[in-house]
Amino acid sequence: MTEAHSVLISGASSGIGLASARLLLAQGYRVVGLSRRSRVESLEHENFTPLVADLGDLPQLETQLKKLLEAREIGGFVHAAGQGHFGSLEQFSVAQMETALRVNLISAMVICRSLLPRQRRRRQGRLIFIGSESALTAGSKGALYSAAKFGLRGFCRSLREDCAGDGIQVSLINPGMVRSPFFDDLPFAPGAKPENAIAVTDVAQLVGQIMQSSPDIVIDEINLSPRVKSIDFGKKP
Repeated sequence: MTEAHSVLISGASSGIGLASARLLLAQGYRVVGLSRRSRVESLEHENFTPLVADLGDLPQLETQLKKLLEAREIGGFVHAAGQGHFGSLEQFSVAQMETALRVNLISAMVICRSLLPRQRRRRQGRLIFIGSESALTAGSKGALYSAAKFGLRGFCRSLREDCAGDGIQVSLINPGMVRSPFFDDLPFAPGAKPENAIAVTDVAQLVGQIMQSSPDIVIDEINLSPRVKSIDFGKKP
């Protein structure tokens, strides 16, 4: 296996990131899992390497990426990290706004900025971003989160055009509500029935399919929804 089969996954410690890491490891990829945790619980594999970095701390992130890329080539990137911030805009401090944009949007830009020069030289690379239905339709109390996800969608669309001639494929997956730890600290969650939420493994399956798709095509954008939308506003964070 070549180093081009190494994939960097942000948000690898839980949810979609963890599910994607497990699936890609099963498919034979080497996975570098980026998270704030030094050890990813329940994921021990000879081809898994943890990378500790706080996506809200961009200078630290750049330093960690530099060390990583001095040691190995990265052929793929899955941006699965994200934080939910919901409420009226005036409820958030400037610091909270900055953190939300760093984690959900700017960190993806910083990582791509580091990866792209090497991928352009190899004329090969796959960049997969986990967006959100909030990048398609803005909702009440979601100004901060939608701003980040709309920005991520615009970033992906422009990056796809910039990279197409260099053999780099850029894909975006926009899931609706996913049953994951994303909602642990939020006052709402998907409904309790299986059809009310997307499973993290369903999103991971799409990540795996994109990674193994033909190098001559680009899977531009996938919108994924639960069959029956239902939100539980009665839960407590």
